[in-house]
Amino acid sequence: MAKKIRIDFTGVDKEIRSGGRASHIPPGDYLAKAVSSEVRKTDAGSKYISWRFQVVDPKKYKGKTLYDRTSLKTNALWNLRNLINAAVGKNIAGKVVNFDAEVCYGKTLMVTVEDDEYEGKVRSQIVDYQPKKNYKANGADADEEEDDEEEEEDEYDEEEEEEGEEEDEDEDLEDVDVEEL
Repeated sequence: MAKKIRIDFTGVDKEIRSGGRASHIPPGDYLAKAVSSEVRKTDAGSKYISWRFQVVDPKKYKGKTLYDRTSLKTNALWNLRNLINAAVGKNIAGKVVNFDAEVCYGKTLMVTVEDDEYEGKVRSQIVDYQPKKNYKANGADADEEEDDEEEEEDEYDEEEEEEGEEEDEDEDLEDVDVEEL
């Protein structure tokens, strides 16, 4: 009988994923949703947000996982600004915000993916974020899809836009709380 050994897993990420690698998909534009994130530090001490996305369109790649990082360094915040704008429709440039990454969860946005070689393997890398409305599926608007998930989301997006219009009137340019979006 094998001898029991004590192993400390307290520092191990609770998310179960296969091999810790993202899916490889062909370069191009996809609709995706942010499903999780975590603030992390590089070995040099810089902070960034590690994101996990799931592809929702085209259907051939639905459910595939993509990962990205958005640096929290001032000279790289443009990428996080683009992600927030694509997800919630607000350009927060020039503002101080209290940001909870969960406001982006479940929001459909367009991601542009390119191939990147890392340690001898080709992987898919997100290189741009755009609002969902900019996505064209096989030459047609993605809004033409009629599955229940998309219809529910569209209803939610419309309610969110109406709420956002009311908030714009009360918005203080110096402190925008993205959590309220």
